Amino acid sequence: MNCNVVNLFPSPVIQVYVKEDTSELLGHNEYTVSHEQIDRYKQKGSDNRVLENYPKIKQILLNTFTSVAEEILEYKKRDYAITTSWITLSNKGEGSQMHKHKNSFWSCVYYFQEEYPEGTGGIAFDNPNTDLFDFSFQSTDIENNNGINSLTCTFQPIPKLLLVFPSYLEHQVLKQNLERSRNSLAFNVVPLGRWGDGDSSFDQSWVTPSLGTWKSI
Repeated sequence: MNCNVVNLFPSPVIQVYVKEDTSELLGHNEYTVSHEQIDRYKQKGSDNRVLENYPKIKQILLNTFTSVAEEILEYKKRDYAITTSWITLSNKGEGSQMHKHKNSFWSCVYYFQEEYPEGTGGIAFDNPNTDLFDFSFQSTDIENNNGINSLTCTFQPIPKLLLVFPSYLEHQVLKQNLERSRNSLAFNVVPLGRWGDGDSSFDQSWVTPSLGTWKSI
């Protein structure tokens, strides 16, 4: 059939490789785990702002995101901040539940290990448009999966690969099939300054950082 398909309003997962040295992360040993793993790793600490301990790497990743925002997403120039950041751990048979990130704009996953052999658990993203249909489709209803009809999409870890995606996308770490552990770094990003318009606008200067309260006008 001769037709043109316009992919309106996509939910992109952007792949970009980090060239700079991030090997300092290899020595980190505090992890965030899924609820299925809590009992096993209850003796371990959990750091939800891990990149505060690695300021150089934090700046590298923030610069990479900013380049994506300006060159790929074509947002106007502005400053951004990394809020929460954590390192996940998956041993054989472990993964995570499906989830999404609130209080965030864009989210990222960075694969900092030196290698991820075949069998390493990937990351799966659910198609957010399926909830908008009144009819329920399953994989058995689809002849050939593509970027328009797929119910889910999986990416395999590759060293130095950074995935950038909108925070509303539900995703999960798939089960690790190897005896060795699988680590990755995740972090959330928010815009700074002023954004939006009219009664949907926000200006960071309206908030008093020290008290977390609104300034009087």
